[in-house]
Amino acid sequence: MLMSRDTQLPDRQGQHQTQQTDEALVLDVLEFARRNEVLERRFALSSLSRLADVLVRHEGDLTLHMQGGRDREGNWLKLEITGDLVLRCQRCLGELPWHLVVSANLRLIPPGAQWPDEDLAEDEWDPIEASEDFNVTELVEEEVLLALPLAARHEKCEAPAGADDKSAASPFAALAAIKRNQGSI
Repeated sequence: MLMSRDTQLPDRQGQHQTQQTDEALVLDVLEFARRNEVLERRFALSSLSRLADVLVRHEGDLTLHMQGGRDREGNWLKLEITGDLVLRCQRCLGELPWHLVVSANLRLIPPGAQWPDEDLAEDEWDPIEASEDFNVTELVEEEVLLALPLAARHEKCEAPAGADDKSAASPFAALAAIKRNQGSI
C-alpha cells in the first residue's frame, strides 16, 4: 500500500482516523461503495512514479476525496482530486504552475458482469472494473494524467532564443549557395 501522510480511514464506528504509511492504497471498492464510505487522503507527488516525467517539481501533495455509494444502477465512486503542480511549458520550456481539480464519477462494474453499452451509457458516469484489491493510488495517477493538458503552455510567452533566431544560417541557404556556385562554373 503506497499511502502517504494525512490519510483518513474510517474506524469501526464510522469515524475517520489519520494513518501514515508508505504503501499502495488498495481497497475492496465494491464493499467501500456498499457501505457509503468516504475517504480523505493526501498523496505525496514524489510517491507517484507515473507523474514523474510530466512534473518539473515533485514537492507537494495531491488531495483525494473519494465517496462510495449505491443507487438503482449499482455501485459508484465519486472522486475529487486537487493539488498544485509544476509542469514544463512546451513553448518557452519554463516552469508552469498548474492548479489541478479533477472530478470523476465512476460506475463500478463487478468482475464478470456485463459492461454497459457505450452508446446507451450516460456520459455522467465512466464504467470501471471493480475488484476486492482495487489500487486507488493507480486510479488517482491515471485520473491526473488524463486531466493534464497535452501540451502545457503559458498564455503569453516566447519560444527560447535559438528557436526563432533568423540570423542563424539555414542549411538550405548553404545548399542554395553551393548550387549557385556550381551553376556559374
